[in-house]
Amino acid sequence: MSGRLGHVLHFHLRVYQVLGLHGLPLPGDERPRRTRQLLRAWSLFILLALSGMVAVCLTSNLEFLYKGDMFGCVNDALKYIFSEFALLSIYGETMASQRPLARFWWLHGKLSRQQQQQQHGVGQSRPASMRSELLQYRRYLISLYGILVGETLVNIWLWQVQPADIHLFLFWSTFEPLVFIMYLRNMQFVLHMELLRQHLAQLERELCLLADYSRFASRTGRSFKGFGPFLRRRLLQKQCVYNDVHEMYTCFQRAFCYSTLTVLLSIYVRIAVDCYFMYYTLYIAIANLDYSLIFPALFEIPAFIYASQSCMVMVPRIAHQLHNIVTDTGCCSFPDLSLQIQNFSLQILHQPLRINCLGITILDCFLITRVDCLLGGHLHHLHHSVYTKV
Repeated sequence: MSGRLGHVLHFHLRVYQVLGLHGLPLPGDERPRRTRQLLRAWSLFILLALSGMVAVCLTSNLEFLYKGDMFGCVNDALKYIFSEFALLSIYGETMASQRPLARFWWLHGKLSRQQQQQQHGVGQSRPASMRSELLQYRRYLISLYGILVGETLVNIWLWQVQPADIHLFLFWSTFEPLVFIMYLRNMQFVLHMELLRQHLAQLERELCLLADYSRFASRTGRSFKGFGPFLRRRLLQKQCVYNDVHEMYTCFQRAFCYSTLTVLLSIYVRIAVDCYFMYYTLYIAIANLDYSLIFPALFEIPAFIYASQSCMVMVPRIAHQLHNIVTDTGCCSFPDLSLQIQNFSLQILHQPLRINCLGITILDCFLITRVDCLLGGHLHHLHHSVYTKV
């Protein structure tokens, strides 16, 4: 990674490094090549340690799994198994997908420098204040710390009201670290998509200014010599920016293609299993509130989908601003500008931003409704079966 990161990005990327989720050296790190090798080795060590812990939990005679009956045992085993799939993809990608991730951050640095030069002039860029950084990344920070605080409060409440036993302690102490890793990986997705959204939003604002200039010239008939070529050059610059942002999107998809699927699938399995177990414990009337941990998980998939949807909806807005540019000022027309707009439109058409899971499904708001309907159907069937037996 090259360039200068703000305090917010630098701190959170360092946290991801410590947990083995980010395998690239940060700006300012000495001996970047050796740092990259050490980070790769550290990710491998964490993967082996956590995988060994999962193997012990699944095979040990201790009460890592619920021993009261087979249903609870299978539920706990499913959580561990799908968490292991997620761990393998997370740390495998961290070690193997460093090149597309490095390209992503290089392009981010390039676009950030261009934006600073436009705002402050060439060679006069100034570091942003902490307040401006917090405002810039507020969506990511609210998602990260809001769900984290909710998870912490639910865990504290659970330990206060749930009768303590050896199973609760063993399961909580081994499964919660896996939940925390998957949660941070999910927030890592959100961070990268938020950076994509910010670049697209900046591009939309700049195209809006070009559209306003052209409409003013068209209404008043006032323009300067070379106004058409000026608009065309600026539009070509914005087209190059869009090309870089689309390459960032491609790098993001390549760097996180498998872990996106396994992490979201693992979160869904946790929600489904806890819902089943909640109905089951109510049916057999046992004092077990482990299913209360479902509540923070209910916000993790929507947080990802919201970030993904917010990123993808920017592309139609960019196309709308592009076609608001007027190519006829009343006294003269600019066919070259019209051709450039058509060229840019074709590029947007052939290079869309559709964030997906290995091409299986597009990660937009419709996915939430499909998941909700699927889970609701299963729970309705379970509810009907339970009360039929009663």
